[in-house]
Amino acid sequence: AFLFLLPRLQFLYFIAIHKYGFMNNRSKSSNMYFLAYLLIFLHLVAHASAQCEVFETRRADILRLQQLDHQQGTPFTPTSTNGKHTPVITLTGTEAKVTVGTGTISGDAALIHPTDRTTPHFISTIYATNQNDVIIAMTMLSGTTDQPSLTFEVPLGTTSIQAFSFCNTHGLFGSDVMQVTSTGSSTASCSITPCFEDTVGIENGVCAQFAVMEADALRRQLSEHLRDTPFTPDDTNTKHTPFITISGTSAKVTVGLGTVSGNTADPIHPTVSSEDPLVIHYIEMIFVKDQTGKIIAASYLTATSSPPSLEFTIPSGTTSLRAFSMCNTHGLFQSSDVAVSSSNQGSGDFVCGVSECGGVKAGQSKCELFETRRADILRLQQLDHQQGTPFTPTSTNGKHTPVITLTGTEA
Repeated sequence: AFLFLLPRLQFLYFIAIHKYGFMNNRSKSSNMYFLAYLLIFLHLVAHASAQCEVFETRRADILRLQQLDHQQGTPFTPTSTNGKHTPVITLTGTEAKVTVGTGTISGDAALIHPTDRTTPHFISTIYATNQNDVIIAMTMLSGTTDQPSLTFEVPLGTTSIQAFSFCNTHGLFGSDVMQVTSTGSSTASCSITPCFEDTVGIENGVCAQFAVMEADALRRQLSEHLRDTPFTPDDTNTKHTPFITISGTSAKVTVGLGTVSGNTADPIHPTVSSEDPLVIHYIEMIFVKDQTGKIIAASYLTATSSPPSLEFTIPSGTTSLRAFSMCNTHGLFQSSDVAVSSSNQGSGDFVCGVSECGGVKAGQSKCELFETRRADILRLQQLDHQQGTPFTPTSTNGKHTPVITLTGTEA
């Protein structure tokens, strides 16, 4: 365990030099080096419980791309020559808002980051960290949002905030650190909000959000794998190949031959959730085209989505399906075409909107992070109080009763 942790502690130590300003004298004794390792390890343990897995794994993948595409494993710092990409924080009471481009404050349109759905060129992720480098808020964007931003209540205990914006083309940029004097009364929420919100809808029969998804996947395919088309099905890489199964008017896409063959020896694509950019490995998107080449269903996934899949109702008039899956590390893969009979066609058109986003499935309104927490609370309710349901409001226990107040659309 020590041999495994040592290089990671060394990495944390060098972060500590930059962040905390100690141990700058290289002639310090080995005992002082050990103390530095110990302090950072304790710092890591102290804040591990405060970290949100879906946030941290997304950051790890962004840093992987930053190194791969820009040969730099850290965010770009604010400069006077690249104000268009610099995230800016504004505070109003206990509310923080992050916008991208110094022009969002100065009014200079040339210094506001654009959203170009054709290229495509857009801000895909915005997040904010606190004084402990723990992510306290995050949003993921679909490439149809003209004014990308992130608004959140400053969590209890926050003393400073730094914002980061990830441009799909030009990389990760950080803001200056802003000190905080007022906070809300709650801790940070571990959910991506909003998640790939669409502001355009359907244009000329095509879902704009889906079109940007495919365009960016192909841009990365060319940049990272030197080809402008998906990898086609073959017998040597069935772990990454998407497979389609049809039941009634429903279709389901899974990734890896083992998901459909029933043979335990056949591969299934793994989901490796990690904060290490060199380790994280997952399917980040799945989409499906019909016989005309139009995308009719899509899902954005995270490293907490396991197993990766996409389920949807087959639109009326569909005669064949082809699935695509994007591995964060190995690229874009496509399935063979699957014929659709008239009896398997649904009665409606396709839905222009992602079917899943970071654990939330459309039509279910259930977040995996939330539901697993509720399940554990009900387990404790049964274990400690011999009741598997919540206590109901009574006049004798008002101290524990939660109360809802509504102000407009705010609860």
